[in-house]
Amino acid sequence: MTALLVEGRFRGPAGIGNGGYVAGRMAALLGAQPAEVTLRRGWPLDVPLRVARQGGAVQALDEAGQVIAEAREAALDLLPPPPPRRTEAEAATRWFLASPYTHSTGLCFVCGSAYAEGVGLRVLTGRVEGRPDIAAALWRPAASFAGADGSIAPEFLWAALDCAGAFAFTVNDRPQRMLLGRITGRLDGAVAPGEACIVMGWQIAREGRKLQAGTALFGEDGRLRGIARALWVLPALAAG
Repeated sequence: MTALLVEGRFRGPAGIGNGGYVAGRMAALLGAQPAEVTLRRGWPLDVPLRVARQGGAVQALDEAGQVIAEAREAALDLLPPPPPRRTEAEAATRWFLASPYTHSTGLCFVCGSAYAEGVGLRVLTGRVEGRPDIAAALWRPAASFAGADGSIAPEFLWAALDCAGAFAFTVNDRPQRMLLGRITGRLDGAVAPGEACIVMGWQIAREGRKLQAGTALFGEDGRLRGIARALWVLPALAAG
């Protein structure tokens, strides 16, 4: 048994950890991919949680023994749509910064525009002209997110695969709050600091308050670096 702490700077919604970042940390403890991470409750910030293996899964538990998050191996049969060109993704990020979205999500570690380069990831996913089926961002990860090998650390690549899925459902509509419930992801290669990457999200399905989205991360050479399928849940009052 070990302990895992998510620092306050890695927040998502107020008071809890960013789902993609949490998933990346849990996937690392699982040590296998594709990894499916289920977020059963919001992960408390700056509080160490016990992590233990239970069968083929890794579980994080609070002081009362309640499961906060669980990671296990899972299949991932998912192909992304064609990504936008770099100029289109860059224009989508400019659109995000000029829209109401930049204020509604300003303090999220991943998509928060309030953070400086190197403090937040600044994966700023916006509308792509002529592509209502996707949302995208041009992302150049800062060197401060690199791991011991010099490449961007895996937990930050998982984090980059988070918020774009929610924006796929909202950039052609309106800002809307939703929570990540489950994400199944796979990393396919390294990303260098400063590399011009394209992050993309697209809609898969919607059933009531449950939204299924795909996300993908492409390197500067256009090759896939990571892909994920996520379940997002709308609060009851926002479901309409």
